[in-house]
Amino acid sequence: MFDEKSWKAQASPLLKLEDDIWQLRLPLPYALDHVNVYLIQGDSGWSIVDTGLNISKARALWESAFAELKIGPNDVEKIVVTHVHPDHFGMAGWLQERFSSAGELVPVIVSAEDHGMFIKIWDGLKSSDSQAMENMTRFLILNGIPAEYAKAVTQGTMSTGVKTFPHPTFTPIKPNGTIKMGNRTWDVIHAPGHADGQIIFYDPADRLFLSGDQILMKITPNIGYWGDTEPGVLQRYLDSLAQLRTYNVRIGYPGHKWLVGDWQQRIDEMFAHHDERLDTTYEAVKSNAGITADGVSQAVFRLGELNYHQSRFAIAETLAHLDLLEGQGKIGREEVDGVWRFSTVGDSAI
Repeated sequence: MFDEKSWKAQASPLLKLEDDIWQLRLPLPYALDHVNVYLIQGDSGWSIVDTGLNISKARALWESAFAELKIGPNDVEKIVVTHVHPDHFGMAGWLQERFSSAGELVPVIVSAEDHGMFIKIWDGLKSSDSQAMENMTRFLILNGIPAEYAKAVTQGTMSTGVKTFPHPTFTPIKPNGTIKMGNRTWDVIHAPGHADGQIIFYDPADRLFLSGDQILMKITPNIGYWGDTEPGVLQRYLDSLAQLRTYNVRIGYPGHKWLVGDWQQRIDEMFAHHDERLDTTYEAVKSNAGITADGVSQAVFRLGELNYHQSRFAIAETLAHLDLLEGQGKIGREEVDGVWRFSTVGDSAI
């Protein structure tokens, strides 16, 4: 069993987890400096789960892994993407091109909901005047971010999106039923919150979870409220955690950090984290009637110490907690001079 110390001590980024499953740790150019992807061997070929961001260091590590595992040009059966965040789908197109032959594309599987999100946001980056990016800037300004900083945050998002080309041809699936990866039959489980179309995978025969970004060690996944997010995103995540807690899990293989050993304990810790964050968020609003989401983030996340990439996620996570408190009737919001302002119920934001 790998804890934090033993996981970090691995000299090779390619780690054998089971007789038929390998984890490959790929670099990311962020504070969260890696993403875990998985290779599953089967009689019909290999399945790849998640792909990393399309940067040169990651491509080199993929090639090294293919050589070590003796994966040839016709040996990949399918590529599965848990969700369409760039660090998880960014090399799907490159991998699809690498392993497709004679006009027959290796399928890149994603949930139908996340496929729609891909088309709405990331596919639009082919155009320099991406509407999704303009919407993000307006959304950040609406939440109290100064216009120039909002533009810089949006530009950072665009620069990340460029690292997802070439884009794959996706095969959308419903977020339920089963899927064959390797010689294992996995339950497909819809796991919303971090990405509302995220799918994760459970092997009931071996009590094993490929948990994507839903259950992570040490850190909690970003639960973000964006301009096109349906209200209640944090509640959807908490409901998903409650469902996942009922599973009998031997071990979880996550999208970041090390392996999840005590599944129920880790979920309980994540519940406690969000309870504490909701309390902190409520107190920030209570002590500052008319505060913006930016102001709450300054109090909760020390936003001034974060870079552009981190700031975007901090604002979205703050909004997810504000949205839940609003849904519970504890706070309200109103738009004042083009900016959302939050107050506890009964207080005036003006």
